[in-house]
Amino acid sequence: MCFKARRGGLVRCERCGCYQTDPPPLTDSDRAKEFYTQYYASHEVLANPAPVTGDSRTAGFWKVASQVPVLQKVETRIADIGCGDGHLCRELVYAGWSKVVGVEASDVRVERARKFYPQVTFHSSSLGEGGEAPGSFDVIVMEAVIEHLPDPVGLLRELRRFLRAGGRIVLTTPNLDSGHFRVLGRRWTGMLAPHAHIFMFTESSIKEVMELAGFEAEAAGSFRDAHYTIKQWTKRLFSGDVKGAIWRAHQEMGTLYGRMIGKHEMLFGVGRVR
Repeated sequence: MCFKARRGGLVRCERCGCYQTDPPPLTDSDRAKEFYTQYYASHEVLANPAPVTGDSRTAGFWKVASQVPVLQKVETRIADIGCGDGHLCRELVYAGWSKVVGVEASDVRVERARKFYPQVTFHSSSLGEGGEAPGSFDVIVMEAVIEHLPDPVGLLRELRRFLRAGGRIVLTTPNLDSGHFRVLGRRWTGMLAPHAHIFMFTESSIKEVMELAGFEAEAAGSFRDAHYTIKQWTKRLFSGDVKGAIWRAHQEMGTLYGRMIGKHEMLFGVGRVR
């Protein structure tokens, strides 16, 4: 047991170093679609999103690609699992991928994605149920998804079927090795999110989960999330949200420590089909 709080605790496996929220918000994979449709339907932050325009590359995938150069190669077919409103899908189309597929459990977000980006194929079910052929994808991306899964190994094994020989899976997730978690602990509330997250990973445990699913763990590391600017902080402060401004300043202490030790807030893993 790492800690126990009113909104949920955190436990750590002494063998592999993986963490789990306690109690987890979801234990049954069959309920995931219903759970996340309801969750995002009431999520105020996502109430009025805007589509991506121009040559935008804001997704974490591009930060991973800057560290794993093989991912910079544009191939033919790529899938984004847990694509949300479809922003990364649009960026991949703009980058030159000829076939981009998005999969999202939340019906609310799939509807929004289809409205924003009609040139992309979106499924509200699995790749198989959407009619995609096994062995047909070069790359599959899961950005900030694996922490939401009741059975991460099971889903990774299933996704592996849809990758060609030598194909890759790219995972991003909050980093429990990060300076943020080391400094803030239970107060790293934005990323621990026990109301929505289940499993949390370190560099060693993200490699292990890929290997358990049958991938060769090709690379793992960390990257910085979107920087919170002084302008954003002062706007929050002078709008009267003093408590929020203090909370944000506290979070930035983790950012500074992460830079010092080279362990940033977002973790990535790249697995290759053997």
